[in-house]
Amino acid sequence: MASGEDRISALPEDILHQVLRLLPAHEVVRTCLLARRWRGVWRSVPTLCFTGAKGWGSADRFAQFVDHLLHLRCGGDGPPLDSCDFDFDHDGFMLWPANKRRASIWLWKALPRVRALGLCIVEELETWTRLSDKHLFSQHLTRLELAGVSVSDSVVDFSGCPALVQLSMDYCDVFVRQLVSPSLKHLRVTRCYTSRDYRILISLPNLVSLEFIQWGEGRAPLLGSLPQLARADIFLNGDCADQCSEGRFDGCDADDSDICYGCYYYYGDPIHGPHYDCNNCIVLKGLSEATDLELSAN
Repeated sequence: MASGEDRISALPEDILHQVLRLLPAHEVVRTCLLARRWRGVWRSVPTLCFTGAKGWGSADRFAQFVDHLLHLRCGGDGPPLDSCDFDFDHDGFMLWPANKRRASIWLWKALPRVRALGLCIVEELETWTRLSDKHLFSQHLTRLELAGVSVSDSVVDFSGCPALVQLSMDYCDVFVRQLVSPSLKHLRVTRCYTSRDYRILISLPNLVSLEFIQWGEGRAPLLGSLPQLARADIFLNGDCADQCSEGRFDGCDADDSDICYGCYYYYGDPIHGPHYDCNNCIVLKGLSEATDLELSAN
């Protein structure tokens, strides 16, 4: 480099793509100013990562940049992107309702054109961004990662994403009654909040691995038919609504009008969900087909 020779620009374009994958989208676009060799490289980088409005001077300038770049990269008939991530963790951008609407539009614009899609919005609980109630449709999507997102439809149906194999939800507000996907193989739900009055019915014919870790509150999930399940990791902490608030393990008095809330709707009723067999443990019955099962008590 002492001779002033630009050896980086001489690298093959696929190597340059590997380098630019490590940068946020606005830094990738800025490389067009480096030299003539770089003017068009950013247009073919197979990843997009938007990291929020910090440093942009205003949220509107950042939003305009995202609008234009998504139009260029996701609005045509070119090859799909490997990944597109919206990482607004503690950024403050999503505190404004207008920006939440923008984020929803961006998500739907990118969805049909990417193989892996991520939306991370970790702020205060009141700032959860609601995932649109429209059905998801994508022939390319294989992985979806959500954080800080509210999902509150009655049924979340991924049937329109036949290639989807991995779904991850962290710190989400998940008030749904049923999760449907004919292709999903790996499901990870961590630190999420669910209803105290009904359970999420999970009946996924091709699910191989299941993780429910550090349940925030709400009922344990109802595990339906999982014929391909090989491994399950489930940890329901002290905030799970199924626990007995009196700390009893010998059963409650059915005639006691002061029955603790943990027993309400435990086996379900026609209003709050399907009825469960009172002779079966809700979680263990669903895991009975797993080939690798480890149980622990804390």
